[in-house]
Amino acid sequence: MLKVFHLIKRKPHYTHEQFREHFERSHAAMALKFCGHLFKEYRRNYVGTVYGGDDSRKPGNRYGPMEWDWDLISEWIVESEEDLNKIFAIMESPEYKHYFEEDEDRFIDRTMNVMIPCTVSDYGAVFKQADTVFDTISGDPSWQGYENWTPLKRW
Repeated sequence: MLKVFHLIKRKPHYTHEQFREHFERSHAAMALKFCGHLFKEYRRNYVGTVYGGDDSRKPGNRYGPMEWDWDLISEWIVESEEDLNKIFAIMESPEYKHYFEEDEDRFIDRTMNVMIPCTVSDYGAVFKQADTVFDTISGDPSWQGYENWTPLKRW
C-alpha cells in the first residue's frame, strides 16, 4: 500500500478560505470523478497554524508559530504503485489533462508543489510490545542490542 502526500500552495490572489472552497468544489471533485475508483482513501488536510523553529524542551526556546508555505497536505492512499501510475495516466490523458491543468492554473502555485510517495506500515492504534524496545521482562524500554539491529522482515 502507498500513501502519497501532496503539499499544495495557493496563488497569492486567493485567500486560504477561497482556496479551500475551490479545491473542494472543483479539484477534489475532479480527482474523485475521474480517479476515485483507484483511491482507497483521499483526504485533504488544510493547514492552519504551524509550530516549530526550535527544540521546545530547551529553556528560552523560540518554538512557536512559524511561517509555512503550503495551504494543503493532500493524501492519496492507493493499493499499489500500479494504481498510482494509473492515476497519473488518467490525469495525463488527452481526455482529462486539460481539465486538471486549467483548474490548477486558476488557483494553485505549481512551482511550489511537492509530492511525497511513502510505503505504508500500519499496525493500527493499539500498542503491541512484541518486537519493540518495550519487549522486555519489566516492560520498560531497552535499546540494548540496537547497535546490531537489522530490519524485521515485515517491512
